[in-house]
Amino acid sequence: MSYTIATLKALALRGAANSHIPVLTRELGSELGISQQTASNRLIAMERSGLIARRRGVHGQDIMITREGVSLLRKEFAEYQVIFEMPGTLKITGTVSSGLGEGQYYLNKPGYRSQISEKLGFTPFDGTLNIKVTEAELAKLLMVHSDSRLRIESFRADGRTYGQAECIPITLHESRGAIILPERSHHTGVLELISDEHLRSRYGLKDGDALDIIVTISC
Repeated sequence: MSYTIATLKALALRGAANSHIPVLTRELGSELGISQQTASNRLIAMERSGLIARRRGVHGQDIMITREGVSLLRKEFAEYQVIFEMPGTLKITGTVSSGLGEGQYYLNKPGYRSQISEKLGFTPFDGTLNIKVTEAELAKLLMVHSDSRLRIESFRADGRTYGQAECIPITLHESRGAIILPERSHHTGVLELISDEHLRSRYGLKDGDALDIIVTISC
């Protein structure tokens, strides 16, 4: 996998994370310290794995890193942040945003409230604090070990099935809480935070405020 990351990095530094760029295997091989044939074989393998997309260019081939390839680079980036910035913890930065009221609706369901109280040790406030995050920040959650994820099981009530979710315990300023990740979420780029406090009132938060969320990582 290390050679894949090195190749993706070399392509990304040339701009391939944003658009198709012309790539000569001879130049790429020289940059990576490998032969032209090896560079060509790597690109073929990465295309088959869905990490890059290739097309015929004016002077050979044009290459762009796919969404899957970018996600792999972001995961690598998140790992380095964990190593060098805050060993043993993970900091996710986002901005406060308004929700649609879905969090309050679901947290009022006894099936969710009882499990959250049992597994997290607090009774959640009726509602979530929504935090907009970039894809790079969202990718950091890939670093959270399964031991730090608490599963909320699905249940039936009111003639319907409510889906399962995961909770990741966090620290927000002086408050305890959790990121709740519904199995079926309509939100992209938004994290929902639960706590036993009304976090907006507790810290005077308003839409657009920057916020740091701290997660302790189990190894």
